[in-house]
Amino acid sequence: AAGACIGGFTLLLGGCQLADVARFSYANATASHHWVDEVKSTTLRFEMVDDHIIVPVSVNESEPLNFVLDSGAAATVILESRHTKALSLELGAELPVSGVGTGPDPLARVVADTGVTLGSLQLEGLSVIYLPLASVPLFDNLDEVYFDGVIGAQFFQRFVVEIDYDQQLISFSEPGSVQASVNDRNSGWQEIPLQVQSGLPYMTTQISTGPEQSASVKLLVDTGYRGPVSLTPDTHESLEEPVKYFSTMSQGLSGDVETRVGMSESLSVGGLLLNDVPVSYSIAGGESENNSNGLLGNEVLSRFNLVFDYPNQRMFVSPNKRYATPITADRSGLLLRPHRFGAIVKSVAKGTGGELSALGVGDIITEIDETRMTRSTISDLKRLLASDREEVSVCWLSGQQTNCGNL
Repeated sequence: AAGACIGGFTLLLGGCQLADVARFSYANATASHHWVDEVKSTTLRFEMVDDHIIVPVSVNESEPLNFVLDSGAAATVILESRHTKALSLELGAELPVSGVGTGPDPLARVVADTGVTLGSLQLEGLSVIYLPLASVPLFDNLDEVYFDGVIGAQFFQRFVVEIDYDQQLISFSEPGSVQASVNDRNSGWQEIPLQVQSGLPYMTTQISTGPEQSASVKLLVDTGYRGPVSLTPDTHESLEEPVKYFSTMSQGLSGDVETRVGMSESLSVGGLLLNDVPVSYSIAGGESENNSNGLLGNEVLSRFNLVFDYPNQRMFVSPNKRYATPITADRSGLLLRPHRFGAIVKSVAKGTGGELSALGVGDIITEIDETRMTRSTISDLKRLLASDREEVSVCWLSGQQTNCGNL
């Protein structure tokens, strides 16, 4: 079967479905865009939620919705959520999809002739993917759905995209406009060549995973991946699973992914070295599209301000205020995700501190250190769990009962 990677997942295609995808691709290639002013650039404030970049997006002139900016997404995706239920979408062809994970393949629907607006930028005539809740194993119910969709390749391919993590601003600019100029950057910016394949950005870089263990790897530059680095050992002869590691589980569109987390000695980003970066090794179901060896995610990328310039197959990076902040590994064993009422425990790894705690799968953490837990503070909780601090005070809901204690 043919495949097309979309937001970390692949359409499983055969027979007449190939024609559906051909129409899907053609519609997006011929979609139009226009600006409401002559500046040909728009700047939006974004919110960081669980190391995801959340931007305000309108669909078919709706009220603003929360979309993840995902450079690893080859299509625009709308999720079933409390907000998107009001969109009255006309669902078209049904297509099976496959993503990271070892579970069954879910189904998606195509929505044609969609309008998407970001600030003063409007795209019209897009075909997008709609994922019903039953096709997203990341969420068990609508209370867990904390974003309404994903935007990716259609925006990165058409515009120069600048992400300022310091000020939490993102800009989309017409190539060739004054605002899109990347040639006047000062010496603090480093240029990195990109390989843009199937609408996705890849960079080749060097990673040292141990003494005399260095490898040149091709990584998908993925702002939609929360973690620092993920490697798929069976894609590269010089990549070996770590000797010292702790096991954990992550989630993909096709279910759970077993990973082993070890520490690298160094990672090169545009000639700049980051030391002691945690690396997740995917035992099964890891990233390997377009002969890649893994992912470079937001925990590393957010240490830099970024400019993506797909038309010229390059990106620019400049160390920001978080550059010198160590990237630590969370060994609690708790897989936490945002929830309407706080942070929900999705899984607990065996043999970890999380297993010894009173927390169980489905419990919802509502307070940390006597401060109410919100979707915006889940990253703070994860960093506390990854710190040298011995205990973190939390309160949580278990069914209808409220409990408090230390992790």
